[in-house]
Amino acid sequence: MTRIAGIQYYYPAEGARLDARDGRAVIVYDGIPVPLEVSDFDQLDGEAPDYDMVGRGIYHALRNNPDCAHNTLYATWLRDAYPHHLAELASLIVMLDRKDVDVSYIDRKICYLKIMSLLEPDSPRIPAEIGSCYLDRGLTMSALHQSTVMLYRAETFLSRAYEMQPADTTVISRLGEVSYLLGRYDRAVQLWESLVPGMHKADEADHLGKRLKAIRDGKIPKIPPVDYLEAIGVAFACYESGDYEECAAILGDIFDDLVFCEIFPLPEVWFHLGECYRNLSLKEYARECYVAALKRDPGYCDAESALNALDAEGGH
Repeated sequence: MTRIAGIQYYYPAEGARLDARDGRAVIVYDGIPVPLEVSDFDQLDGEAPDYDMVGRGIYHALRNNPDCAHNTLYATWLRDAYPHHLAELASLIVMLDRKDVDVSYIDRKICYLKIMSLLEPDSPRIPAEIGSCYLDRGLTMSALHQSTVMLYRAETFLSRAYEMQPADTTVISRLGEVSYLLGRYDRAVQLWESLVPGMHKADEADHLGKRLKAIRDGKIPKIPPVDYLEAIGVAFACYESGDYEECAAILGDIFDDLVFCEIFPLPEVWFHLGECYRNLSLKEYARECYVAALKRDPGYCDAESALNALDAEGGH
């Protein structure tokens, strides 16, 4: 039998069921395969899995892949027979909310939220959170090579939340941002325009007003911003492999688009371009990039340290 990600499926006999929690919960299998952890499956010895085995198995299966076959049914079993696992899941989501943005944490939070959405399909809050997570992931520097996929997923979930609760200003704002990043400027304008009348903070209203005016005036990036993000991901991969010339060439082309650079300051990218130039012994260009990074983020310690080291070497 096939074992996937530590899971082995048990096929119950016709009419089999599991009585749980002293008869307070009953799982009727109806011929549905039951995911078990491999270690538990190997202990069956011809017997049916017990209550704890089934709970561990479906919890493991959903956490590994919340989009797996029979996912809604497994989530229902979890809710009805294993409320302690759901409580743990909720606490994990809260814990991950307090972590710094990191790809692995975002992926785990998305997975856990998807499980909860199986039990609350009519809740607009959950797809809104999932969409926001995908947006964050699509903008994470270490995973920019996956920006396109992540932003399309963000659009899917945020659109679902918007359809369910069209007055949610946070969803409107984030869906507008995703639309802009994907180059759907008309859609971004439609969404953002609805926000302006209700904005109470003058600086936020002014910022959004300027972005709307720029779009109306045709002041938009030469290509959809997501394509630039993907290109930055490629450039970072070149940097990691030591191909500094290729990395510098890609980033230089991106920075030729002044509209993109104005909207997305990206101090980390300027810093990496400076590092490329430093490795290519182009110290004056490197210095300009470090200064540009600090101009966009005065507290950027890596850029400040690199600039100080360059000046100490006589790089100006």
